[in-house]
Amino acid sequence: MDDSLSFSTFFAGAHRFAQSAMESHSEEKEDLFLLHAGVSIERLAKAVLVDKSPFLLMEMKGKDDTLYHLAGVRQTAKLRTVGASQAISRLRDMGILPPRDADLDELIELRNGVAHLNASVSDSFDGLAVFCRVTNTMLAHLDRSQDLYWGSWSSLVSITLSDLSKKTERDVARRIEQARQRHTNRFRDLPDEALRSYIATRPNLNYGLQVTKDNEIAVFLPWKCPACGNGALLVAGPPVIIREEGPAESHPSAFLCFVCRFVLKDVEMEAAGVPLHLPLVDENGERYLTRVEEVLWHEEPSGSELLDDSSDEVDG
Repeated sequence: MDDSLSFSTFFAGAHRFAQSAMESHSEEKEDLFLLHAGVSIERLAKAVLVDKSPFLLMEMKGKDDTLYHLAGVRQTAKLRTVGASQAISRLRDMGILPPRDADLDELIELRNGVAHLNASVSDSFDGLAVFCRVTNTMLAHLDRSQDLYWGSWSSLVSITLSDLSKKTERDVARRIEQARQRHTNRFRDLPDEALRSYIATRPNLNYGLQVTKDNEIAVFLPWKCPACGNGALLVAGPPVIIREEGPAESHPSAFLCFVCRFVLKDVEMEAAGVPLHLPLVDENGERYLTRVEEVLWHEEPSGSELLDDSSDEVDG
């Protein structure tokens, strides 16, 4: 494999564009910031993939020239590696990045828009915060110094992320209190039986392995609603941690309470006290999936193998 596909090349390129992005942001050159921030994230994502295996850079279509190049069979003049979105998707499948991050998706879309001269940025979108947060997540995975990576911009990054964390926690706390008040006001002058009857009419919370409306599989986990205190559910995707002993763990990707209708998604989960990883077990600690199912789903995050091998169990 040539140096153009090495970890050091991708990492150095990510660092170079990160510095340029921060400088562009300080000079209020928004288009240049978005372009360079997106390129930096793409190259850092590819550095993480190469660190695992160079084969994770491969596109799963077209000719085998890139495969032969990576395997050292023969050199090719034109290499086709995954783009930013596919690289990020693979890091999500591997549990390195959260399974859903609308802000990161928007940053990459804006990067692509700038490159094609049709980007439109909303006033509420904080591209700098997204850039710093996602970059630090990947640097932590690589066990690389964030201070060395950001250099003279380290203080600005720390301030940005501190403000982002406080804002997210404040917004989530506000929404929890609003949901709590709506729930309280709705049943304030009614007998307790009215609330119990209302809860009984809510959709059944069938925990465990489920097929979603998008024909994807997920595990529904029990969780106490932070707003109304009733039983609610967390939606978890494929296992990101497989253990020799004990159940697999997964990223929770969404939260929904059918009683007070409080919802959480993406980075809001941690602000509401939901851990980054959760074991795929019920309230008694019993596993929802067998060891084989955990491994199959971990190796094929789309869930296709699991659906093929255990469709009767999932559908039932």
